[in-house]
Amino acid sequence: MRLREIFLEPAVRGVPVDDDSLIEIHAEISRSKPLLRSAFKSFYTQMIEAADHLGAPTRCEVELGSGGGFLKDIRPSVITTDVRPMGTLDRALNAEAMDIRSESVSRFYAINVFHHLPNPRFFFKELIRVLEPKGVCILIEPHTGLVSSWLHSRIHEDEYFDITMQNWERPHKGGPMSGANQALADIVFERDRHVFQEEFGSGLRIASKDYCMNGLRYLFSGGVNFHQLVPTFCNPLLCAMESAFAPVARHWSLHQIIALQKNEPSNFN
Repeated sequence: MRLREIFLEPAVRGVPVDDDSLIEIHAEISRSKPLLRSAFKSFYTQMIEAADHLGAPTRCEVELGSGGGFLKDIRPSVITTDVRPMGTLDRALNAEAMDIRSESVSRFYAINVFHHLPNPRFFFKELIRVLEPKGVCILIEPHTGLVSSWLHSRIHEDEYFDITMQNWERPHKGGPMSGANQALADIVFERDRHVFQEEFGSGLRIASKDYCMNGLRYLFSGGVNFHQLVPTFCNPLLCAMESAFAPVARHWSLHQIIALQKNEPSNFN
């Protein structure tokens, strides 16, 4: 905990994780750290490529939990949203109760959003309703590998990492960011995959799962809460190391990418 305080970005020090002002603070930190922008650009590229690979339409693309991100710089047509209103985003949107017409969205993108949802079952029902057939939801979430589990369980004061949690629902809902279990994606899509398929398999399928290849850049950038740990000119070296270590990504990758795809009508029960 003492080390955490030493490396914490001054701008976030003392700001509650559920405070609306934290979104703009994180946006400014992201803009000022090229190494972090490189890591997030990899997130965005991998999400778009995953959706393209599955043949998802592109008529309407929505980012959930956009916060201080910059997907719109790469994908200008994307509709940026967050559960909290923010002037730089297109609109506010609750992922568990979307004010969106049925079968009107082609793609959802979400980075570190899923584990913050109080009731994932509401989210899945909304995906089935709102996605058009063959539409996708691309999630990037913490990976439960050795390095990731150790790291994610120690760097956040307001989140935890518990793969043994029995329920999917968040037990004590605080604000939109606090009290989240970062292991939720592996609980739902790995440990309880049979439960997911039984409850939602008629409308959604887990189309693909993979590892994100930007873990070294993300770690040494310090993310949006901590100081960058290496000079920006190390970016090419970190990229090369990530490529070299790709065959053993399950051991060191910090995040995983999960693609959910809505079944075509002929596949519905």
